[in-house]
Amino acid sequence: MFQHGIFLFRLAGIPVHLDLSFLLVLPLWALYIGRNLPHYFALLGLPQDPRLLQGPYPFLLGLLAATGLFLSVLLHEVGHALAARRYGVATRRITLWLLGGVAQMERIPREPMKELVIALAGPLVSLLLFLLFRTLPWEAGALGFLGRYLALVNLGLALFNLLPALPLDGGRVYRALLALRKPYLQATRQAVALSQALAWALGLFGLLVLNPLLVLIAFFVYMASRADAEATLLAQALEGLKVKDLMTPNPIVLPPDLPVGEALALALRHKVSGFPVVAEGRILGVVGLEGLEGANPLDPVARHLLPPLLLSPEEDALTALERMAERGYARALVVEGDRLLGVLSKTDLLRAFQVRLLGLSHLDRPKGPE
Repeated sequence: MFQHGIFLFRLAGIPVHLDLSFLLVLPLWALYIGRNLPHYFALLGLPQDPRLLQGPYPFLLGLLAATGLFLSVLLHEVGHALAARRYGVATRRITLWLLGGVAQMERIPREPMKELVIALAGPLVSLLLFLLFRTLPWEAGALGFLGRYLALVNLGLALFNLLPALPLDGGRVYRALLALRKPYLQATRQAVALSQALAWALGLFGLLVLNPLLVLIAFFVYMASRADAEATLLAQALEGLKVKDLMTPNPIVLPPDLPVGEALALALRHKVSGFPVVAEGRILGVVGLEGLEGANPLDPVARHLLPPLLLSPEEDALTALERMAERGYARALVVEGDRLLGVLSKTDLLRAFQVRLLGLSHLDRPKGPE
């Protein structure tokens, strides 16, 4: 969903990144809070403090409050990540963005109880932060405002994320509870149906009250729930398959001095879109049609090499697809030691997905004990 963004630091060993949209929303949110400080003081039951409503203080206080909000979101996501780590699931990164934050895990466990624990960990952290800020002794002034504001924010984070809509925590809780008594794919489909119904309702309500943020959240929930369903279907379809099962073995290899024109003729003749480039048994890289656009036909292919993505033949097909997608590779080389065994392309993975998809009807039937 997200590019890497700007790396900030590591928290509990997890890389924290900043999406560029965050840089837009943070000052806007700070400005909004600062301009509405009197309303916030009234909402939080605090006495009005005229000193905080003058000069740069409203914006600075708004900036502190907005930063506290995003730090609360960060700790919420760390809660998910630490719970996932307990089950051996690593978190690639946590990204702060326009609508909050997201922990990008290597995978979502399909065991219902594990998914349930991981999903509840984030709201639990938010509830603990709510209790912490509520017990702070600050009763007035800037500290009183920040303490009560962050208490309210964390309570809101916990409750909002428990809405039963994917990809929110409540949607994952709902799916996990369904999966305790029915197949995981069927549970996902039912959870997605509820998620999209809630997204439509939230979007229509946002239009009625002229709130563009609610409309944006509804759109995100709708699209993300579809993506979750597709990812689950893909995982089911590729389950049990390894790279060696899908790769094209004994691929055509090119010498580095072969002219581009001859490489294009080979691609047309053999109906392939890329080749490994090898010299004296050593892999130099890969060359693909997408990298030869506008190239001089007399150029050696060595001028247009791309660094190869190397896969083990025993690697899971789904893991290989995720690595290829994350790095933007259309193909990868399958190697064992220094020996080139084959090429795995997105076309190979798509073909396997389509074939396995035809037989997925059995996945809606309950499985026996594993």
